Amino acid sequence: MSRNVRSWTTVVVIGLLLSPVVSARAESDVWTGGVVTSEYLYNTGLGASAFDTRLALDAGIGPLTVGVVYRAYQLSDPTYNPSGVDLPLTEIRHRFAEFEQDDLHLRVGHFFSTFGRGLSLRSFEDIDLEHNAALDGLLAEYTTGGVHLTALAGATDEALFGTRYRRHEIRAIRAEQTLAGWLNLAGSAVERVSADEDSDPLVPGTIDRSEDVLLGAELVSWMGPVTLAAEYTGRYVEDTDTGEQASQGHATYVTGTVELPWVTLFGEFKDFEDFYHYLVSPPTCVRDHLWTLMNRTTYEPDLDDERGFLVEGSIPFGHHSMLMGGASEARNHEAELLHWEIFSQADHWFEGGSSASLAGAWSREYELGKFIEYFTVGTEFILSPESGRDIEFQFQAQQTEELTGDKHEDYLFSTTVYPSHGLTFATVIETSNDTTEERSIWMMTEVKKLLANDFEVSVNVGSERGGLKCSGGVCYQEPEFEGARIRLSAFF
Repeated sequence: MSRNVRSWTTVVVIGLLLSPVVSARAESDVWTGGVVTSEYLYNTGLGASAFDTRLALDAGIGPLTVGVVYRAYQLSDPTYNPSGVDLPLTEIRHRFAEFEQDDLHLRVGHFFSTFGRGLSLRSFEDIDLEHNAALDGLLAEYTTGGVHLTALAGATDEALFGTRYRRHEIRAIRAEQTLAGWLNLAGSAVERVSADEDSDPLVPGTIDRSEDVLLGAELVSWMGPVTLAAEYTGRYVEDTDTGEQASQGHATYVTGTVELPWVTLFGEFKDFEDFYHYLVSPPTCVRDHLWTLMNRTTYEPDLDDERGFLVEGSIPFGHHSMLMGGASEARNHEAELLHWEIFSQADHWFEGGSSASLAGAWSREYELGKFIEYFTVGTEFILSPESGRDIEFQFQAQQTEELTGDKHEDYLFSTTVYPSHGLTFATVIETSNDTTEERSIWMMTEVKKLLANDFEVSVNVGSERGGLKCSGGVCYQEPEFEGARIRLSAFF
């Protein structure tokens, strides 16, 4: 019996076992809901197309909820794969049964879970970045006497290359309690087994296997305007000589915030050593920029050998202006510099609702004693006329100096208008004199229309530059695109 069949069987069995509990409420407490999103891309440069549809459907009967997520990803030419996912891809992405009543929460099937700030465990999905680390198994949560308990067991597959993948199986428990209303303490234990497998039937079963244990402690305190948090997780593996658990790696994260009427200060510290794993994702201590060109040069931390910090501060000027700035740095444990960045942004709000922003960032990434340097500026104006239909203008410029000493400049201009309720027109133009690019200018126009409260359609025509796209520590290399894109989304 396949894993999918066994998983579906488990979900159905749990649902049948819980059905007597909810039968009394079935007549008066039944609901359904869902969302469907579809995207069609036609790349005129390659003469190929891609069709991507995702359907999420939930249904509830009293305290019982069942849900399913289906995805169909089809290509006209297998060599054109803009999402970069394994093919064929027409599958049940997620399915689950969930029971929640009073202080008890049970879920069987696919689930996501994060312990603390993600040092011991972070299982999550980012649809835009094609990251899906959903665990397939059982999740149980219970609160008693002010203590919140979480226990889980599950597995997920990490794609490697070709037909090879790494299967991660975990068992974990976490306890959390708040004391005196100002102190939160938590502890966790995670047991992990990872094995490299190959879906090719001609390849032997397990190729490589490893086991380890994570033990974590967390602390959060609130003292007036000051919030402090600290988390430490040690990684332990079995000593082949003694059979005992020996320290192998660790992750430390400390953060603090001070909020005063005239200033807000924020700081983070990280220390990672021999700690990378598919199911952990601690804070990066690197600013997650919303500006396109700044985000495209986001630094990706090394969880196996890195320590560093991020500091930020913001100061209001009157009731209409705000100045924010900060810096981050990362070094390895030999004190060799890996990355630094300095950034700042000023915002001003005018009478009537219009606003203006000016931002800048200067950063370097070091490699083999040399560095890549980025200097970026961005400005944005939002005009709010009496009609209430905002008009947005944005300009960004970036200079890059490569390891070789060569330099190039990139420029981006965008404008967005809202001529009527539910209607949006946007244009993005980007130029570059980077000699490694096949073209020097890209232009994409988008028209988005809300046809009803629960149905939206958008059409994009033109060309769009590829590059790094990052969110929450996960980065994805987005391919260049030229052609037409149609997106539909509906809620029901």
